Formats: sequence, C-alpha cells, structure tokens
Amino acid sequence: MTAVEFEHVVIRENGDALVDLRDYPFDLCPAYFHRGLSPTSAMYLRRTVADMLLDIQRDLAPLTFRIWDGYRPRSVQSNIYLDYLATLRTAHPEKEEAELRKEAEIFVTEPANPRRIPPHSTGGAVDLTLVDRAGHELDLGTPFDHFGPESAALYFEEHAGSPRVRDNRRRLRDAMIGAGFRCDADEWWHFDFGSQIWAAHHNQPEACYGEIDERDLRPS
Repeated sequence: MTAVEFEHVVIRENGDALVDLRDYPFDLCPAYFHRGLSPTSAMYLRRTVADMLLDIQRDLAPLTFRIWDGYRPRSVQSNIYLDYLATLRTAHPEKEEAELRKEAEIFVTEPANPRRIPPHSTGGAVDLTLVDRAGHELDLGTPFDHFGPESAALYFEEHAGSPRVRDNRRRLRDAMIGAGFRCDADEWWHFDFGSQIWAAHHNQPEACYGEIDERDLRPS
C-alpha cells in the first residue's frame, strides 16, 4: 500500500459522519482491540461506506461481512506499526533499521509522517472478509494481517494454488470493486473509498474524505 503515491491529491472534505457499526447487521471482530493495540472494541466507518457495505452484503446473501477494522486513529496506527516493526526486528536481527522500516511500510503506513494520512484514519478504509450462515469464514488463503506475498489480492490468480481460494477472493473483490471501492494490491482484505489513495487510483482530482482526529470523534 505505502509504495503508492497519493499525498498530492487535494482533499475536499464532505463531512460524511462516522457511524457505529454496531447499528448494522455485520459480524464485528475488532482485531486490534483483541490484540491489545486499540483501547476500544467500538468500530466506525463513514456513513456512506457503511451503507455501501450493507447493499453489497444484501447482494451476497446469505454471506455476511466480518469486519476486522474500520476507522483507525493515528494512535492505534502507531501501535500497529511499532508492533509489526518489533516483529520484523526479531525475525531479521541482521537487517538495518532503515531496511526494516521500509519493509514494515509495505503493509502498515508509518504514522509519524504528517504529509501522509493513513487511509484508515479517514474512516473510508475497511478490513473485512466473508462468513457463511454458520459464521465460518470463507477460505481466502491467508489469515487477516498475514504480511507475506500470499496476501496480495491477485496472488492466486497469478500463482498455482487453490481454485476455491481464487474464486472466493474473486467473489469478494468483484463485489467491492463493482460497488466503487478500491482493492489494495498487497492485502486482499483491505478496501478504500473516498480517501486520497482511492482518488489517486481512480484518477479523481479530489478526495472527499480527510483525516478524522480522534479528539474530534463524534459518531452519529
């Protein structure tokens, strides 16, 4: 994700409010709360994004969205980044710090860069999968936050592997892209709408979602 340039895109904030996803019929699984990286289990998205997901879910019935993450303030972004960086340091003690940070940014936006708004901090990014009637996740090939090449959205299109995984990813990806979302190339579970990275991907001159500071968080 972070290799994509999007800071140049102008933001014209449209004021679309955050909504509490507990008011929607999604399967909520706040991954970073469960891992101790977020202080709250509450999950939010921009109202338009949540409503779009609801429409997609109706089309995919009887499947349901399991949502792992939505709006994410920079404080939580920092926790995730530092946690992953620590994992990389342990796994690769021979690598220089600059190399480790570059590797970390393939999957997690570095939160201290004031020029770059992490997509999740806009409330327009969502991490999700699909579950069946029994609440079992469809086989998408990797767990959430598996930071490896197999997590690439098109990995099973370009490499030999499970046709079932390939088809499940296609089903999720096609539904989300068809509704107007951007699919992240490195993470099959990550989709964007309205943010700078979404606008850059679609060659739009402006983004409609800017950063929401957690001090101003007032879901409606």
